[in-house]
Amino acid sequence: MAAAGYEVWSVDSAPGAPDDGLPWAAGEVACAYEDVASWLLLCGVPDVIVHLASFTVPAVASANPVEDSEVNLIGTLKLLMGLRQLSKQPRVIFASSGGAVYGRPLVVPLTEAHPTMPLGAYGVTKLAIEHHLRAESQLTGLPYRVLRISNPYGEWQRPHGVQGVIAVFAHRALQRQPVEVWGDGSVVRDFLYAGDVGTAFVAAAAHRGDATTFNIGGGVGISVNEILRTLESLLGHRVDRRMQPARPFDPQVNVLDISLARSQLGWAPEIAFEEGVGRSLQWLRGVE
Repeated sequence: MAAAGYEVWSVDSAPGAPDDGLPWAAGEVACAYEDVASWLLLCGVPDVIVHLASFTVPAVASANPVEDSEVNLIGTLKLLMGLRQLSKQPRVIFASSGGAVYGRPLVVPLTEAHPTMPLGAYGVTKLAIEHHLRAESQLTGLPYRVLRISNPYGEWQRPHGVQGVIAVFAHRALQRQPVEVWGDGSVVRDFLYAGDVGTAFVAAAAHRGDATTFNIGGGVGISVNEILRTLESLLGHRVDRRMQPARPFDPQVNVLDISLARSQLGWAPEIAFEEGVGRSLQWLRGVE
C-alpha cells in the first residue's frame, strides 16, 4: 500500500517483532487496536483501516474459544464502536479467512456463494466479524470490504509458529532439518504471495462497486508434496520428511475461485509460486 501512495501506520499491541523493522511503515504505534482514541492521537484519522489484528490462529483458537471471542470478536466490536465517534468513518478492509469460514468444501473451487460452515472457533469468529461489519454498515453507513484470504506466505512470515507451512518448511529445509508431513502429502491448498495480498488491499480500498466480500487467493491448488519439490528444486538438495498420520479435520482440497476479485477489483496475483517461494527462502536465510 505504501508503494501505491498510502502513508501506512502499524497499530499493534506488540509491535516491532521483525528484527529489520517495517520498511514500508511511516510509523508504528504500540497500542491495542480497539483503543481507537489512543492511536488516533498518534497517527491521525485514517482513510482506510486494514484490519489484520488477531490473537489466535486456526490450530489453537478452538482450545480456548472464550479467549478467542473476547480478543478477536469483542475487540473488533470495540473498534467499530470507537469509529462511530468520528465525523467521517474510514473504510475498513477486514482480513477474513478463505479457508476457515467455508469449512469442508462441497465443491472446488469455492466461490463466495459457497455455504459457510466453519469447523473451528477461528472460522466462527471470522464469520461473526463479517456479519457485524455488514450490520454496522447498515446501521451507521460504515464503508467496508471483506477479503477472504487463502494461505499467504512471503518475507516477514516467521517460521517458528504454528501457522505458515511454507515458512516452516523452507526454514527447516535451509537448516537441513526434517519437516513433518501430515498424511501422504497430497492435501491441496491455495497459496498467495504476500505482495499480492498487499495489492488486493489497494484494490479493495479503491473499489466502488456493490460487492463487499471477495475471495483473495492464488486460484490454483498446490499440494504439500509440490511445496517440497519446489523447495528441493530451489535449494538443490532433498528435504527429509517425517510422515505423520493424516488429521481428520484437514479438508483434502481447498482452492478459492477468485473470478469476482478479477472482475470487480481488477485484481489478480502476479507472483508465480516458485518465484514467491524463492523470495521467501532468500529472506529466511537471515533468520535464525
